[in-house]
Amino acid sequence: MQEGEIKLEKGVFIISLDTELAWGTRNLEKYGGHYQKTREAIDRLLNLFAKYDIKATWAVVGHLFLDECKKVDGVVHPKIVRPQYKDLKGDWFNIDPASNINIAPEWYGKDIVEKIINCKAKQEIGCHTFSHIDVSKEGCSEECFGSELDECKKMASAFGLQLASFVYPRNRVALIDVLKDKGFLCYRDRDDNCFKNSEERLRRLAHAVDNYLCLPVKATTPKKTNGIWSLPGSYFYIHKDGWAKFIPISFRVRKAKTGIDSAISNKQIFHLWFHPFNLASDPDGLIYGLEKIFIYFKKMKAEGLIENMTMGEMANYLNSKS
Repeated sequence: MQEGEIKLEKGVFIISLDTELAWGTRNLEKYGGHYQKTREAIDRLLNLFAKYDIKATWAVVGHLFLDECKKVDGVVHPKIVRPQYKDLKGDWFNIDPASNINIAPEWYGKDIVEKIINCKAKQEIGCHTFSHIDVSKEGCSEECFGSELDECKKMASAFGLQLASFVYPRNRVALIDVLKDKGFLCYRDRDDNCFKNSEERLRRLAHAVDNYLCLPVKATTPKKTNGIWSLPGSYFYIHKDGWAKFIPISFRVRKAKTGIDSAISNKQIFHLWFHPFNLASDPDGLIYGLEKIFIYFKKMKAEGLIENMTMGEMANYLNSKS
């Protein structure tokens, strides 16, 4: 098969979860309450996956595989090459508490990894870098990115896991060749919508308008790029913070259903994604919405119209057809 897009035999539903706790919002104390609620939200989400037998890919920040860490000769994680961002003051890992899960639970997540592995519905653990670096930003070298991936693979192997799927922090795709060289099979690409190539502020505005108007979601097609599978996002299941708190849960459910319908009609992928952290903004409402989505998906699946796969399963399936 030549590199490029590929059609599927039927629609596929993929869920990817950017699992990062405090690493995704460095030093933003205003989200402290969300950190405290995230573990409970993850527990409820895993129970929901088990109830409806839903698979998902949990893109976990590598540091969350730990339950403790400490400084060696005054330096924490000395083997990891630091990013050299122009606006970075001091060492990138200055925010690392270099303590343990009991003292700083928002920076460690070994318990979360274990719960994902033990979920009754099969789950995949993927990679979200070791410390949530911006791979696309000037100052992140191939050596820096590669050292973070190496450390993630090392952490995962201690759990008997082999990482195959990758999600870029902030969806900023770059250095794809490094991913391939480190043995990854696929990554989540930016959402495939009409404003994906716009300037970032305009893209955020368009994203808000899109959700307020509850516009239909377009399913996506996998594409092989630089020898690795690009699995674009379809719909970010939005939180209930800021402007999004005014959007009814029913709008989120409706958009997801249009994405499922599009995947069925076009034999493509509906790729739903969010952060477990997002659920903490309204656990009851957002979990309720997800359950409605899963009920609709299960109905369509029972009719033989769509399947549910992890990102890694999708990549392996695509490779088997090439």
